[in-house]
Amino acid sequence: MDTSILNQTEAWIIALLLFILMLISSFAGKVAGNYIRNKKPTEEKSTETSALIALLFFLLAFTFSMSSDRYDSRRKIVVDEANIIGTAILRSDLYPDSTRALFRKDFKDYVETRILYYETGPHTKGILRADSLSQVISSKLWKRAAKLAKDPNNLAATQQMIPALNDMIDVTTSRLSGEKAKVPESILVMLFFLSMIIAFYGGYSEERKGRVDWIVQIGFCLLVSLVILFTLDLDRPRRGFVNLDMPNQTIIDLRKNFE
Repeated sequence: MDTSILNQTEAWIIALLLFILMLISSFAGKVAGNYIRNKKPTEEKSTETSALIALLFFLLAFTFSMSSDRYDSRRKIVVDEANIIGTAILRSDLYPDSTRALFRKDFKDYVETRILYYETGPHTKGILRADSLSQVISSKLWKRAAKLAKDPNNLAATQQMIPALNDMIDVTTSRLSGEKAKVPESILVMLFFLSMIIAFYGGYSEERKGRVDWIVQIGFCLLVSLVILFTLDLDRPRRGFVNLDMPNQTIIDLRKNFE
């Protein structure tokens, strides 16, 4: 899992810090613009920032779209995992009662490890520990199914159970990989610097014209910071405002199969 400082810092703290830095940059631009205007009062005093703002908004939209797509992918994987586990549990009914009981006991333990995987939250060690436990139990289920496959009497059950277990094992890898996949930090850092640069030029350009409209400047800084906030939030499904609590409830509901 990603243990970088940027990823470990809460999204709202990053957004607040960016907002403050953009305001400071705007003020610095105002000071620079005032200096140039006083030094060269007869020259044309406007600096065009529309192209830079358009570039920033394009990059913000691109990054937000990237985070949104990743969030939708993670949500779909969680629901798919619940369906796959549920299917495998039902297929254990194809075996004789004694074997069925062993399968269902292991499936119950497996479901609990997948619930633990979700309830661990953003703690990296807990996530990896829960994932390892689920791999141990899934390996146990696979070995039992493979051993039973050698008995011709279990042919029908084997043809149903083996593909289900294979899907169940594969989807955990997809889920873990999906959580590791995030917007590259280089893109986020570029957005931060570009936002501060444009805030600087905004203050500079307005001051060259005669007066900075601070309502517009503050609104611009706030808007950019909010977009960054929700972009980061979408990219962090284990914490924040936008999470995967509802999709994960489908895995928690699998407990009903053992009541």
